[in-house]
Amino acid sequence: MIYIYIISIFFISCTILPPDLEWEDVTSDHESTLNIIGLISADSLITSFVRVQRTLDMEEASDSLIRDTIGGNIYIYYTSQFIVRNAEVVVKNGVDEYIFEYKDFSFDVNQNEVFQEVYLYNGNDLNPQQGEIWTLHVTAPGGFEVTGQTTIPPTPEIFTEDLPDTFQIYREMEVSWQPMNDNYQLINSGHLGGEYGYEYICGINQEFIISPEESSGIYRREWCDPEAYESSWDEGLLFFSLMSMDNNYYDYFIRYGDAEFTSAFGSGSSGRSFGIDGGIGVFGSIAIDRHSMIMIP
Repeated sequence: MIYIYIISIFFISCTILPPDLEWEDVTSDHESTLNIIGLISADSLITSFVRVQRTLDMEEASDSLIRDTIGGNIYIYYTSQFIVRNAEVVVKNGVDEYIFEYKDFSFDVNQNEVFQEVYLYNGNDLNPQQGEIWTLHVTAPGGFEVTGQTTIPPTPEIFTEDLPDTFQIYREMEVSWQPMNDNYQLINSGHLGGEYGYEYICGINQEFIISPEESSGIYRREWCDPEAYESSWDEGLLFFSLMSMDNNYYDYFIRYGDAEFTSAFGSGSSGRSFGIDGGIGVFGSIAIDRHSMIMIP
């Protein structure tokens, strides 16, 4: 009887039909917003740029189909609708005005930089100086308008006179720099091989955030797994890069890095605005000092 009862329950449960499902359209009152990443660089090896994108509403597809003719050949491809290619981007330093133009692709041979889908300044007279206030004005079809402001940070300085000419990889040394009152800094280290370019040496590549008023630190090779891969080398360069940043850059990329998002737009703090009014994103500035020394095993 028990077996019959269990079978009966199973049979009845299998005959119960789920209710009819009804589809419901998802709607949103979200309005499209400009999403900006703008960087003003006071370093001759880093190019200033502005990237302009916009958020999409629920009804918009993320891609659109493009038909283009290049060299007599017809190409059909998808392109992102997040990217705004026809904006007017103007940067000012209070005296001069600089027009940034959209580039699908740009390669700087001298600086070995590749830019895609950003706005760049074509001239060579963009020369930001510490303490200057720079402003950004972006307008785009559809009534979009964004403004931004950044103050160029102090120029960083590594005190090279206190450093040895040669660094032995199993020793340590003190690295000192010019402290700053209000700005954070970021220091990077790496290995530059003389013949083969960059080579991997476990524990040499490091990165640290430097707080305001902090003036020195001890550099040593980090602990490495003895079985970790390490290329053989006799001599190379230990390379330091010290970057100062304005508060906008620090807040967007570092302070709120725990809320980081990643997209075609880049990485940063989701939905926040730093130095930007009328949209989301960041308008920041940096300056860099560099130093290298011989490094031996």
